[in-house]
Amino acid sequence: MALVAARPNEKACSMNAASYFHNYRLLATVGALYVAQGIPLGLAMETLPTLLRRDGVSLTGIAFLPLVGLPWIVKFLWAPFVDNHWSRRIGKRRSWIIPMQATVFLCLAAVAILGIGEATTPIAIALFALASLASATQDTATDGLGAENFEGAMLVRANAVQVGGTMIGFFIGGAGCLILAGMLGRQAALAAMALIVLSGLVLILLWREPAPAAQSTTRPEHASLSRFVRRPGAVSVLAIALLTAVTASSVFGLSKLFLIDRGWALEAIGQIGMIGGVVTVVVGCGGGAWLVRRMGIARVLLLSLGLSCAGACLWIMQASAILPVERHIALVAILLGSAGSGGASVAAMTLAMRFAARARQAGTDMTVVQSSRDLGEIGTSATVTAIAGVAGYSSGFAFSIVAAIAAVFVILSFRRNDALRQLADEASDGEEWSPRLNPD
Repeated sequence: MALVAARPNEKACSMNAASYFHNYRLLATVGALYVAQGIPLGLAMETLPTLLRRDGVSLTGIAFLPLVGLPWIVKFLWAPFVDNHWSRRIGKRRSWIIPMQATVFLCLAAVAILGIGEATTPIAIALFALASLASATQDTATDGLGAENFEGAMLVRANAVQVGGTMIGFFIGGAGCLILAGMLGRQAALAAMALIVLSGLVLILLWREPAPAAQSTTRPEHASLSRFVRRPGAVSVLAIALLTAVTASSVFGLSKLFLIDRGWALEAIGQIGMIGGVVTVVVGCGGGAWLVRRMGIARVLLLSLGLSCAGACLWIMQASAILPVERHIALVAILLGSAGSGGASVAAMTLAMRFAARARQAGTDMTVVQSSRDLGEIGTSATVTAIAGVAGYSSGFAFSIVAAIAAVFVILSFRRNDALRQLADEASDGEEWSPRLNPD
């Protein structure tokens, strides 16, 4: 009898072990996909401008390069198409992820073969633009993959992987590629980026999506942009998402161009950028999430904006020759800006998710908010580079402080909206909360 009674428990343990393995295997796959999605943006917004500046291209000549990320701003326009059209044989999400991931890999491999130089720059830009379009489209499918296959604590972990994975991919494509370019050469560095993307493609090829019969083929309840805009507080949520992105983006890309003009080696710039990336993910995002649960969104936003302003002030003082351009000063400026950027991102997206959860079109609402952030990041990178080319680096760095001040005024305006004030002020200690940068 004891043996008979033990069999169901043994079977349950076996099923739990299999489920555990399946979940974490899929989590690793999702993480690899998010890292791969961030790499093209890092390459286009940081590596390509820095390398071309090293080759002597003017600041005004490279100011438009961050616009390669334009598909991330407007991807909400075709997100419903991605949700509604797919192959039942391949799987609802794999139908899009596999071809898009393959496209990114082929584009990066082609750039690695061609190299980045004066003669190949137009082709490289076109390939980066195509990779950006593919990764932006894949983002919708990857978000859906996580939402449909995780629940409970695993969904929380998947959200954390999304935030960290995208940022890690961006810093690998930016600072990481610059380090490798300085050590191994440009083509070898780009080849390494392509191989990282290939690893995500291999993982999704090995994973099998649930049977088509288990997948929903019905359209969700009708959602619209007008419903989002009409909600009280929607404009303020969009403004916070936009202005926090502007505050961070005004410094990150421009600081690398500034250091190039001060004679820094690519490896040194890449190393300091990678340190900033680690601080953004670990201290900014991790610490920001911890503080939001205890202090509330509004206070964390104000604290993070203050850190970003302090970092921008150090860059202005270096650009104005008030302080010398030395490694320890640049490192402090990077650390302040990175901690502020990560904390502000977590707080802003926590506000957006709480706001979106109050309506029946959370996917549409979050896509609009994320597009606003992408607009801030990509548009600002182009704008501040052009400003620096015309008025000097100090003016470009000052753009960050202007955006932060504007964000503070928006936060103070929360007091006039009861629902928004409650969302921004309430701490959530005891909740399992993990903000997502690109929710489905």
